[in-house]
Amino acid sequence: MLRTPSPWHCLGPTGVTMALVLLTAQGPDLAAQERASGSTPEDSVRAVESSRARALLQADTAALARMVADEFIEISRLGQLRTKADNIRDIASGALKLTSVKYDSLAVRIYGDVAVLRGIADNAGTFRGIPFSGKIRYTRVFVRRDGRWQAVAMQQTAAQ
Repeated sequence: MLRTPSPWHCLGPTGVTMALVLLTAQGPDLAAQERASGSTPEDSVRAVESSRARALLQADTAALARMVADEFIEISRLGQLRTKADNIRDIASGALKLTSVKYDSLAVRIYGDVAVLRGIADNAGTFRGIPFSGKIRYTRVFVRRDGRWQAVAMQQTAAQ
């Protein structure tokens, strides 16, 4: 019998424990905040993703740093592990320059103070002087802290 791994297996035992704690720690304040703002939690996650696209195009590392948790880890389309520091450094230095960022098919699921966003990104730019473009299918995990969503993990796969 073939077992499908848990969607949380990429977080490791500590990450799974943290995610479960966060899932059970939601309070009534979250629902009240969302009703007061007139948007859903899903809408607020999509808004962060849109802000991220603008910040990438403008190479606004200060804005990007606020949207990404210090413990952020990414699995790139090439299978490399990249940290928040790696990404911010490459954008700040100009090693990574995005000229186009387009999102499609964004779907968001909320689990208390954890959100899972999946979608398709069609990006173009240069990395260390080498042009790139093309679509990726990706998943980004957010945690709500101090009333705002921060990305804690991301995994990308090249899409045809």
